[in-house]
Amino acid sequence: MEYNYNRILEEIRQLVNRSVFIWLGFMAGTSLLISTLCAINLLPTQALWALLGMLPSALVLMLVVAYYHKKAGIFAKKQQIAMMAFHAKKAIDDLQQEFPDTFLSDCQIRMRYLAKNGIDVDNALKRLGGNIDAYNQLVLSFLGESDELEDALFDLMQPDTLFQYGSKARALRIKANDLGISNLTDTAFFHEIEAYAGSLDIVRANWEKLSFELDEAYGIFFEYINSLGLDNPMTFKRWGEQLQEAFNALETYDTMKAKRILSELIKYQIDADITKTLQNIITNIDEIMAN
Repeated sequence: MEYNYNRILEEIRQLVNRSVFIWLGFMAGTSLLISTLCAINLLPTQALWALLGMLPSALVLMLVVAYYHKKAGIFAKKQQIAMMAFHAKKAIDDLQQEFPDTFLSDCQIRMRYLAKNGIDVDNALKRLGGNIDAYNQLVLSFLGESDELEDALFDLMQPDTLFQYGSKARALRIKANDLGISNLTDTAFFHEIEAYAGSLDIVRANWEKLSFELDEAYGIFFEYINSLGLDNPMTFKRWGEQLQEAFNALETYDTMKAKRILSELIKYQIDADITKTLQNIITNIDEIMAN
């Protein structure tokens, strides 16, 4: 059973206000009675000094009521935000059930660009158990070292560092194989074997082929990442995890954090209804906090 906390709170505030008015009315009536009795000489005029004792009580009472209203207003906002988070999460959960397969299929369609350019993405995904998020993370890691890997290999292509060159070529072979870059995997393996064998002349003679295939792979994966429209591709699973983090922030009344996360999630335009719901949540947060 759901309770309208704000309505209950408003009734409590009205009860407090009525109690204050009754108490103020009682003090006003008492003051009027004492003043009247003093005016007709039924009480000595010194009794009027007793009225001064009521003033501090009235002042303290008003301050307490003002403090209560302030705290009640804050509590009401928190309850509104918490209830909004509860209902919004329920609505989003219902919508999410319709879209995971669609979103992943769309991501797989974009991966066809890799397959058309010689990347064995299907077998790479099989080795990862079909985990597209993990594959995209491998791509980002590969691209992240694009400015350093080729230079590091070139610098190690010396007689006294040829063994280290072989180790670096081995690491490249493993990463290329994980990504499904078949030609680069084979070329890196050739360089690895020749480097371990101490064949510096052969390694140097085949450097241009390795450098070309490495640059070509970087270009293909840069285009793939750009086709996702993001530097850090968002999977549906990660999107849902961040949305949950936003709801957790709302339930703990951290509206700034919730707005920041929701504003970022809106950029992904996963679905028109979900985007509209998130925009409404942000608008409601602003309205609640402005009151």
